[in-house]
Amino acid sequence: MTLAQGSPSRGLQPSGSRSLRDELEALRIDRSRRRGGGWFSRLLVLLLLAGLGTTAGLLGWRYRDQLRPLPEVKTDTVRVMTQGQARTVLTVTGYLESRWQASVGAKVAGRIESIPVEEGMQVRKGDVLAIIEHADLKASLLERQAAVEQAKAELADMEILAEQKARDLARERRLFAQGAGTQAALEAAETEDRVARARVVSRQKAVELAEARVREAEEAIRNMYILAPFDGTVISKDAEVGETIMPGGMGLASGRGSVATVADLSQLEVDTDVKEDSLGALRKGQPAEVVVDAVPGKRYRGELREIIPMGDRSRGIVKVKVKILDADERLFPELSATVNFLPLGEEAHAGQASQQTYLPERALLRDAGGHYAWKLLPSGEVRRVSVEPDGEPREGLVPIRGALEGGETVVVDPPPGLVEGARVRAAM
Repeated sequence: MTLAQGSPSRGLQPSGSRSLRDELEALRIDRSRRRGGGWFSRLLVLLLLAGLGTTAGLLGWRYRDQLRPLPEVKTDTVRVMTQGQARTVLTVTGYLESRWQASVGAKVAGRIESIPVEEGMQVRKGDVLAIIEHADLKASLLERQAAVEQAKAELADMEILAEQKARDLARERRLFAQGAGTQAALEAAETEDRVARARVVSRQKAVELAEARVREAEEAIRNMYILAPFDGTVISKDAEVGETIMPGGMGLASGRGSVATVADLSQLEVDTDVKEDSLGALRKGQPAEVVVDAVPGKRYRGELREIIPMGDRSRGIVKVKVKILDADERLFPELSATVNFLPLGEEAHAGQASQQTYLPERALLRDAGGHYAWKLLPSGEVRRVSVEPDGEPREGLVPIRGALEGGETVVVDPPPGLVEGARVRAAM
């Protein structure tokens, strides 16, 4: 009985056991789903590795020169110059100025009545630049001219009186000689004659004084006319009608000091400074080539006119004046200029506009194939370029003909074994 009742109980499961099994089943990992998605993960890993490899390769290519240092070479530049530039012994800079230039003012103070000139106008010596008001001087001149006429009239009266006294003296002398006159009458006639002649002299001096005063007034009026001191060009107009001008240029507080600045533009020169240690290469009369920034493409012939015998010890320089021999209308004061001094005796090369290509002498090579040079490309590669010398070397440069046109970078003193296409690095 007991066993019969117990048998069915082994075939039944408690409710607590079923709940535990369900929970364990829910925690089981689905290995079939994990195995199905593994190919996508491996593809992502492969792509990532390929990207990293490509990036590393690009960085290695970009920084290959740092990773594997290239041969270092010295370089220089192909130049295009005139013969004057190629023969230059010294180059300095300065500014143009006129050898004959003046700020023209007045001798006396006054207010400007008119200015008949404008900037850029050509004037001759003695031309009127400005007129100062002088109506009072004109009136004074008229007064003094009238005084001259009055003095002349008084002189004429006195000369007539003197002639009469001379005749009276002659008559008294005849009467005295005939015994009809007296000594007292003769002496009185002689006295009156001397007085009359003295008065004539006095009147003559009065006329001269009056005429001198007229000339003084005329000179004062002439001073009211400001004239050009020499032939030249009005390069600046420094005052206007109605302004007061003061002699000596006392400044704007007291009035203008000048009405215009006149310069002889045919006598232009370059005012420049030369270092003391370079002065030994220069001599008075040395030829030069002058290049003015405002006139591109034009080269003027110059000559060292003067070495000013005064140094500047604080700056270590000496002032030098270079005369421009073929100045034209395009030049005027205060323009910046560059002066290339040439060796003595080479005046013919100054001012030549024709240009030529010059190669550094140390970059010119020769082998069985002829003359050549190594041209350095922006990529760092070298390329052989054929050239042909076109003159004797000078100052480390050789005139050439060939494929080089100027501005290219070439290798100087190339190392042995340099070949076409080799990669190099320019020395700093």
